[in-house]
Amino acid sequence: MKKILYPELVGEMARRGDTQESLGKLLNLPHSSISRRLTGDTEWSISEIDKICEHYGKDYYELFKKND
Repeated sequence: MKKILYPELVGEMARRGDTQESLGKLLNLPHSSISRRLTGDTEWSISEIDKICEHYGKDYYELFKKND
């Protein structure tokens, strides 16, 4: 299993009860695409980041701090 690259985003998803599928619906993407983004296999687009930040009411630095 691959390491999650964005633990703050995953934590916020868990606190809100969101799943990869529900985040995919927000972004109009399949949950498999969300999985690839969370593990760093695929980069997030600026528009995806903007939608996620707006959805959670948080800024980029709060949600997208990488787990190096």
